[in-house]
Amino acid sequence: MMERRRIYNYIEVAVIVILCTLTVILDFVKIEYLSDDLRNRLLSKIIQQACGSVAGILLLRRLNVKILGKPVNWLYLIPCLIIAIDNFQFSSYFNGKIELIRTGALDIFLFASYCLLVGLFEECIFRGVLFSLLAGVFPNNKKGFLLTFVTSSVIFGAAHLVNGFTWQVGYTILTGGLFAFCLIKTKNIFCCGFIHGLYNFCGLLFETESNLGLGKGVVFDLGTVLTMLIVSLVIGVFVLYKILKYSEEERLDLYKRLGIEEKTK
Repeated sequence: MMERRRIYNYIEVAVIVILCTLTVILDFVKIEYLSDDLRNRLLSKIIQQACGSVAGILLLRRLNVKILGKPVNWLYLIPCLIIAIDNFQFSSYFNGKIELIRTGALDIFLFASYCLLVGLFEECIFRGVLFSLLAGVFPNNKKGFLLTFVTSSVIFGAAHLVNGFTWQVGYTILTGGLFAFCLIKTKNIFCCGFIHGLYNFCGLLFETESNLGLGKGVVFDLGTVLTMLIVSLVIGVFVLYKILKYSEEERLDLYKRLGIEEKTK
């Protein structure tokens, strides 16, 4: 029995290493799966992010992080959903400043799959592995919890410097806080991945910088910016209040799911 478990562990580690290696390699190697250029780029990203997501889930299992099961506190998904949907450029769209160019079912399916898998992969890394590691490093109390929440969000924002947009860092720190809020309330990484994926879908549908969006036009007009600012401010105040009022009972339950209880006793 012990020998079988040891072999299983070796296989699991090997699979994680292989998937992580593929995730890196596929970011540089271009493979032609489909003749259509946009569809091929989307499918390439889907395969890459799928490898990373599976590796992340397996890694969380190995770390004994129990945030893969049934979510709790479903109602707290509502403010997260509002922010995700508000990332859609409603004003620009209804004023005719942006439009969808690719409206085929396959295009929308590929784009949606890409967005969801990017969200799941990043959440496994930042809200799964990173958040758990930071929670184990900082003190096992309310102050340590707040430090974990803030630090994980800042690192998430700083990681987006690779996109080349310094203005995006502050904005992404705030969204990292929202995704962390989703984690600590639902205690489920798949909820975080879904919210992150929906946020990506609504915000990147008309995006042209990465050449992966399905539309074109002016994305952020004054109406869009004002709407996003007002909604973000209201939800942000609510999230901050709930974070500051996070009970000790909730925190201990979260830390137990993150596998920290045994380390701090």
